[in-house]
Amino acid sequence: MGKKILTLLLWGLAAVFIMQTCFPSKEVGVGDFNNNLPCLESFEIPPPSEYPLILENEFVYSAWSAIGASCGTVYLKNYNEKLHQANATEHGMKIFDSKWSDGNPPENGKAGDRRNYRTRDAFRLVESSNLVTTRETEGNALPNLDSVTWDVAIIDNGLLFSYTSDNGVELTKKVMLGYDYHFDATIGATFREQELLGRAVELEIGTGGGLYIEDDDFYPNPYIGVAVLDHGFLDDIDFENPGADLDGISRDVTRSWKAPNIPFVVEGSKYFISGIRAVGKNGFQGAKYETLMDWNHPDIVNLSGAVLPFNAPYWLRASVNGSFSLQPQMLNSTDTIDLQWYIGPKDSDILSEEAYGNMSELIIYADYERSFFYRIFFTSSVAPAILWLLKMFYGLVGNYGIAIILLTVVVKAAVFPIMRTSQIKMATYQAKMAVVKPQLDAINKKYADDPQNKNKATMEIYKKHRLSPPIGGCLPMFLQMPIFIGLFQALRSSIMLRHEPFFGWIDDLSQPDAFIDFGGPIADFPLLSSITTLNVLPIIMVVLWVFHQRLMPKPADPQQAQMQKMMTMMPILFGFILYNYASGLSLYMIVSSAIGIFEQKVIRKYWPVPTADEINKAK
Repeated sequence: MGKKILTLLLWGLAAVFIMQTCFPSKEVGVGDFNNNLPCLESFEIPPPSEYPLILENEFVYSAWSAIGASCGTVYLKNYNEKLHQANATEHGMKIFDSKWSDGNPPENGKAGDRRNYRTRDAFRLVESSNLVTTRETEGNALPNLDSVTWDVAIIDNGLLFSYTSDNGVELTKKVMLGYDYHFDATIGATFREQELLGRAVELEIGTGGGLYIEDDDFYPNPYIGVAVLDHGFLDDIDFENPGADLDGISRDVTRSWKAPNIPFVVEGSKYFISGIRAVGKNGFQGAKYETLMDWNHPDIVNLSGAVLPFNAPYWLRASVNGSFSLQPQMLNSTDTIDLQWYIGPKDSDILSEEAYGNMSELIIYADYERSFFYRIFFTSSVAPAILWLLKMFYGLVGNYGIAIILLTVVVKAAVFPIMRTSQIKMATYQAKMAVVKPQLDAINKKYADDPQNKNKATMEIYKKHRLSPPIGGCLPMFLQMPIFIGLFQALRSSIMLRHEPFFGWIDDLSQPDAFIDFGGPIADFPLLSSITTLNVLPIIMVVLWVFHQRLMPKPADPQQAQMQKMMTMMPILFGFILYNYASGLSLYMIVSSAIGIFEQKVIRKYWPVPTADEINKAK
């Protein structure tokens, strides 16, 4: 009875976990959010309409402008947005576009005036110290470094931007495209006038908010992250997701961090990230997060100029800035900071390279540490191990579907000896219970109205016959739950399975198998409204899971029999929850149930677990 209850509890916890991760809350917290933080946007001139300065290698194509010395678009040459889709442009998949993000929606229906924020370019520099650019606040209009035209020199695989203010502050921004998905940059400040000494140039550099978002209800993207150090080591990453519940506010939702050494800030989505890292001993001195408008949102496109409510779902973009200061100590000397901007796949093989420092830990915190369930099931250790095994099997067979099958076989084989031992111990326990059952029935009858003496007499029987439920009875279930949760999260977030086929119509193991596309919801009704395709694998999963449960030995105890009936509803519940989930997880569950059926029908036939009667006769 205890094993059944614990099993039901474990699967119930898994169901709650999946429901929470599949349907995350969109609410904006309070904390240290502040709707009145200084806005460092520029309105003197519109954002650049063209980005003629090109930096590219075999992985990345990026377009820059001298206006703001910033990046407007980035393409990844080796990726496609959709499966079987030719690249929309000759440069590959567009991973960043500043036109996808903007600031405040028009106030009172007024569009195009100075109160509206401009779009955010990536790797764009703004000033908060009012030293380089002389600014007079007029409404929300604050001219800044992102609106000035910088001098630019084209250097070997890089750009050198420079700007000198009227009061003698010279800024330089050297950007070099690296060997893969990153840019190395150096920001410098030089004072040309004596009266500037002793002052500091306070600057921020941001991700922009225009990162490509993978449309997936199972993953809360986009997000921003701000890394936190403790005694020189990465201690945590603070994450925020842009929310839609912004009713009644008239500015961006912002949050600020003040810390002496923030190693990096990151804007992320399901499969891609845009992260800016401060290279060297000193990191960023603070950070700022902004919720932005998503002008690429389909509802925005269909509005045709209508007034945009502040509590609309268009607030689904986020940008994060890292702040730092430059303070030259002598006239004509230069103070600098080295930065690294990575914009590319969220791939552990790439980010674990020494060149990216502790940014390699982002995947652990972003995908395997953000939930209580992840921590109690050791997902940060299990999920990477699962992905490592999948990569190993993929290297042998060249197909991730077959690799998942091999992984399932290995998992079941590893658990089988423990499960076999547990089954024998349980059979032995049931045999002892069968011997003392007449005595227990007599005690129940004798002390029907005296619970205290009934419990005392029952415990004496248990002590005399050394009866206690096997401790390891639920161990196989405990061992499999971390694997299930780890595989769930690995398939949910790893770019490794993106666009990877199995066979036939199953051409993307990170998505539902979609045997038939209905072209829309089959019914405007809860649960059914999310069904837009016929997914065969979840149906097979439920059928095999139910069949496997029906093959389980029928318990003699009426309470255990009732519990077993309740357990038959669990596959149906999971079938609904996981219907639109990655087909790779359904494949794992199908193979797991098939192996369980094989164990019940074949292995137990030739290597049976002794029954209680057989154990008692053998004594």
